[in-house]
Amino acid sequence: MRRTDAPTRRALLGTLSALGAAGLAGCDALPDGSASGDAGRTADGAGGDATPTGSPAASTGGTFEQTVVARNPNATDAYVTVAVESRSGETAFVRNLELMPGEWRPVRAELPEPGPYRVVAEAAGGDRATFDWVTDERLDGCAVTLRDGAFEFWRTAVCRGDCGLAASAVDDAIPLVGDGEGRWYAPASVVLENPDPAARRARLAVELDGEAVLTETYEVPARTQVELPVTYRSGDYRVRVETDGATVADSWSVPEQPSLFVDLRERATGCGPANSELTLVNYDDVEHAVTVQVASDEEGLFADRWTLAPEERTSVVPVSSSGRYEVRVQIDGTDEFSTVWWSCPPRGPATLVVDATGGGSVSQTTLARE
Repeated sequence: MRRTDAPTRRALLGTLSALGAAGLAGCDALPDGSASGDAGRTADGAGGDATPTGSPAASTGGTFEQTVVARNPNATDAYVTVAVESRSGETAFVRNLELMPGEWRPVRAELPEPGPYRVVAEAAGGDRATFDWVTDERLDGCAVTLRDGAFEFWRTAVCRGDCGLAASAVDDAIPLVGDGEGRWYAPASVVLENPDPAARRARLAVELDGEAVLTETYEVPARTQVELPVTYRSGDYRVRVETDGATVADSWSVPEQPSLFVDLRERATGCGPANSELTLVNYDDVEHAVTVQVASDEEGLFADRWTLAPEERTSVVPVSSSGRYEVRVQIDGTDEFSTVWWSCPPRGPATLVVDATGGGSVSQTTLARE
């Protein structure tokens, strides 16, 4: 999609502007925000798939600043147009974005005022969805994710020490400083996500080596992801979240898993919208038989065998969600080798290479974010 021509892009913009004006005429935004897509597709934010970025919302110079994040967890480039329309049908914001595989692109949007808006997102292939976005001064903006031809939407917030969603002021020592073992461009975070149309309260506890790092209660508004920067320090953390009388607990490896997502409705954890594609390529000049098995917590999830001709390449998506997996590989019946596959952003898709000696290796690319 990198070579989308100019007439197609202009047509996309024209379609979006017309859609926004027509769609908003006589349309009341829902108090909590809602989303819908064409051809029966829904985009209500269900699922653990977005990443909030940016700074707290602010009104400056007569405008209301928000951050719109576009995300492409797919294996190919994506061309996306995102427009924000006011209730009267005026275009408050529009941007054409060309996203690399795995890229998350935050863009500052200066809106005329707080209030209800309609977000319209369209991909170069014609897939389109809309989202009734009700802004909230405690939040930073919204996120749009293109996955498998459909869009998902969230309202988003990054909650720091002065966060209005916390029951009390968060300790200024958060995020935890590094220990010299690893540095990242951003702190590792826990993301609380609420896909429901009503707000939820959640109590979060994070521990490292048996000592409390963060203990706090948060309000998570409807259809919102709240990102909580926790640490720059490497280690194996324990995370516990209590909501509506239920508890979810999980381990969290940092920096291998930059973000731990917690779905408050499903009581499930993950690491965000990942590209879980595995590509096999034979760079040798002879044929090789390759067997691949994928497991999680010793449970087998996938197994298959290929006979790859010289220079042949093939791709498969062996898992349906992001996370930590063990990949076991056997080439031509030789000794099996295994490796850990973190299918978590900002890592890109994985590649299994058979080299010129007949040996194998698994690698991943790390995708930069703006």
